[in-house]
Amino acid sequence: MGQGLAAESDASPTDIAAYYDAWAANDYDADVTSWGYDAPERVATMVAKRLQEQPGQVLDAGCGTGRVGAALQALSVKDVIGGDFTPASVEAARRRNVYRSVEHLDLNEQLGFDDNQFAAVVSVGVFSYLTDTSATITELLRITKPGGVVIFTQRTDLWAERDCTSLIDSFVAAGACSADISDPSPYLPGHTDFGTDIGIIYTTLTVQKS
Repeated sequence: MGQGLAAESDASPTDIAAYYDAWAANDYDADVTSWGYDAPERVATMVAKRLQEQPGQVLDAGCGTGRVGAALQALSVKDVIGGDFTPASVEAARRRNVYRSVEHLDLNEQLGFDDNQFAAVVSVGVFSYLTDTSATITELLRITKPGGVVIFTQRTDLWAERDCTSLIDSFVAAGACSADISDPSPYLPGHTDFGTDIGIIYTTLTVQKS
């Protein structure tokens, strides 16, 4: 699994679920480690730092097999809920025993969480497969406390294709949040589809206090 991965962003949600179910049940963690994937650890460090300023519960939205949860636990962040679209990923994340709970979560739909529930919401390696970026960001901001953060990653090729800079500027202009957008970093440097051609951008949205 994992070869032809860059093209999966165009797949339907059903096909993506099937793809990741098969991958999560077999070699996912070994594969991404061999490709130099360090986004979960980098985001966990960002979250832990922000929680020092405003503690609270964390949602790992699109938790996959639980790599972000494991990285957060290693930093003593333990009040974390996980959620993913694919059953095999949900089961793999539960087996790690690093979340308070792990549930089915469809980021293409409205989420079953209260307004202002989380101090931080993270979505790592997931936005590639979510074509309505505006709707997803709107929903993640809704469930985040004022002063809390939404941290997500996006591939550099899809960042440009989906005009994410202008989209985030519109949220900032509307007073919904402030934004910190990183420079591009390596994403999967050991993967033949990505290498040095496709990087990753880390975005931190801080929800405005009323």
